[in-house]
Amino acid sequence: MPDKIKYAIARTHPVIHHLPQFRPIKRGARQKAVERQYTSKNGETTVTISMFKELDIADQDLLLAILAIALPHDRGAVLDLKKMNNTLISDLELKGELTKFNTLSIKTNSYELIKELGKKKSAQAYEWLIDSLDRLCKTYIKIDTKKYIGGTNFLSYFIHKETKEIEIAINPISAVVLMGDSDGYIFSNRHERLQLKYDTAKALHSVLVGLVNIHSSDTYAINMLIEKVYIVQFKLLNKDERKNRKKAIMSAVSEINQLQDWNIIILNNNRIKVSRNGDITNPQW
Repeated sequence: MPDKIKYAIARTHPVIHHLPQFRPIKRGARQKAVERQYTSKNGETTVTISMFKELDIADQDLLLAILAIALPHDRGAVLDLKKMNNTLISDLELKGELTKFNTLSIKTNSYELIKELGKKKSAQAYEWLIDSLDRLCKTYIKIDTKKYIGGTNFLSYFIHKETKEIEIAINPISAVVLMGDSDGYIFSNRHERLQLKYDTAKALHSVLVGLVNIHSSDTYAINMLIEKVYIVQFKLLNKDERKNRKKAIMSAVSEINQLQDWNIIILNNNRIKVSRNGDITNPQW
């Protein structure tokens, strides 16, 4: 399955990556009208994320695929707002200083996106794709910093029903990091991600990608990782919930440990040491 991935590397803005947005969700347990808040470590940036429908790990897979395709050296094109599809403009719901930022557009089709996700082409996969794009489109982020305040949706999309061609506009915050040259990106290896079978492992992989720089290592409390993966306060979980989530995290650790560029050592019952390697200059990394 990973060999079918054409766009291996996705990079995201640290603020966007660390948002409490995607989590493993059991069938029928997706919440509606969810709002969460994230404050950067330096306390200078506060981001509020509002979701019409809660986002799961499959939605994250799709967003990462879109971001990978949208890299300027691949397929991303800077949008001219004067010539931009009016539907895409209105659906981004740009407000504040973000209206002055550049954004990116990609043109693709349903088959390419479904293939990039490692799924088989089918009517069911197409229906899921539309639903997922809709959830991402209806997710709004408000950013408040010392210098500016603004808001935008994750993305907007426009589909031609006959040809299945899809035009997607990326929100300005993601576009800035995709177009820029400065440090601070968070790199996700989609080849690695598609080798992971379970949603908890994918969610933990995403958390660790945001915490551990390439060619470095660090130690982390398992309780903290549970909070980030499941977007829940550990102290609010009952005894059985703590036990079950810890078991799932340890299983995810074992799964990630099978990946070539990761080494995770269980230090004790409460902490792990994580080491990460890789080469972002390698298109097949």
